[in-house]
Amino acid sequence: MQASSRPFRSAPIDEGPDGPAPSLSQQQLLVACGFAAPIVFVGTFLIEGATRPGYDAWAEFVSLLSLGSGGWLQVANFLASGWLLLGFSVAVFQAVRIGAAPKPAPIVFSTMGLGLVAAGAFPTDAIATPLTLHGELHYVATAIVAGSMAAACLLEWHDGCHDPGRMVSARQLVAAGLASIGLFTISLVIPNAADPGLVERLAFVVGSAGVLLYARRVWPKVPARPSRNRQGLAVTMRGG
Repeated sequence: MQASSRPFRSAPIDEGPDGPAPSLSQQQLLVACGFAAPIVFVGTFLIEGATRPGYDAWAEFVSLLSLGSGGWLQVANFLASGWLLLGFSVAVFQAVRIGAAPKPAPIVFSTMGLGLVAAGAFPTDAIATPLTLHGELHYVATAIVAGSMAAACLLEWHDGCHDPGRMVSARQLVAAGLASIGLFTISLVIPNAADPGLVERLAFVVGSAGVLLYARRVWPKVPARPSRNRQGLAVTMRGG
């Protein structure tokens, strides 16, 4: 039988067992979520805390902004920031597939996102009121967010150990992670040692800076969309 003269690339595309990956433009949008989430989260609670009548940002926790008639804004802030981080975790997962990020990275950022969504879904209790189930769940959610923010900073240390050129930035992020978890601990365990609202805000700002730095590191490594032809050979596809 005479061999076909048609180009091999005309063969139907088989996406393989992993399924299709997002296009390059979709990947960039997902990575952009990693920039947007910490900016939206921190910017909203700083502005709302400074302008809410009767609210003392130095003494009261961020979660208390979700109470009262204007509480919907902080609830929306928790939910929106969480979903943005979940989108970013998809981009990080794609970076893992090409070896541009460590395997725990998407777990860390998806956990952080789910923690923020849960913090919005389960409102905190007002001061001097009995602890409720949704209040307990809110505290658990914020603890998850705090821990995952610190873990996100430690991801760069993992990468820096294998790339001496990034050791300086890795040390900076590790310092940020330790500072973040330390500030969270101080605000919760030793509330009388300092203004707990201010300390918690500093912890969120430091932890959010770590997320921004990691998003900046992932951005240049956005992978193209890989597919496979019927013989299992990788085909690179760029564009939307």
